[in-house]
Formats: sequence, structure tokens, C-alpha cells
Amino acid sequence: MDYNRINGRLGQVCGPFAAGEDLLAKGGAIDSFTKESSKPNLLKLGIQAPADSYVSINGVNIKIGKTGIYELDYRVVVKSLMFPNGADETVIVDFVY
Repeated sequence: MDYNRINGRLGQVCGPFAAGEDLLAKGGAIDSFTKESSKPNLLKLGIQAPADSYVSINGVNIKIGKTGIYELDYRVVVKSLMFPNGADETVIVDFVY
């Protein structure tokens, strides 16, 4: 990873997360972490979760592959992030905002 290209701040939140809980919504895990006055703008996103679990990004359900890792970079503007079926304590969400 080229750390010189990361201009934002780093953050990490860990499960459990309730089914349908938007982590970016007011009072959500990421919103609470960042303490921003408006919804945080995620520049990069990395999710570690059990294989075959689902994450919903901007209303699109994405199945986590067999590696258990899913990553996005600055090309996607993340407006909502949730686990439709919930997530247990093994789930880790890393982000740059």
C-alpha cells in the first residue's frame, strides 16, 4: 500500500452490527467514530467478514468471497453501508475518511 496517497484519517469499527444498521447513518458505528458534523465521506473501505456473508453498499448487496476480504477505493462514493443479515463480532471494517 502506498501510504503517501492516503490523505484522510484512518478508522476501524468491529462488529457485532445489527441487521440493516447503516454504519454511516447518524448514530451509526462509523458516524459515531468519526465525529464529523456531516455524513463521513469514505475514501477507501476494507471489510473482513466470513465468506458468503453479505454487505450492502449504496443499496447493492455484495457477497463476500471465499477470502473473507472485500475492498473499495476512492472511485466509489459510499453513501450507505450495512450488513442486511447482521454481522457478528468477527467482522472488521477498516476505512479512510
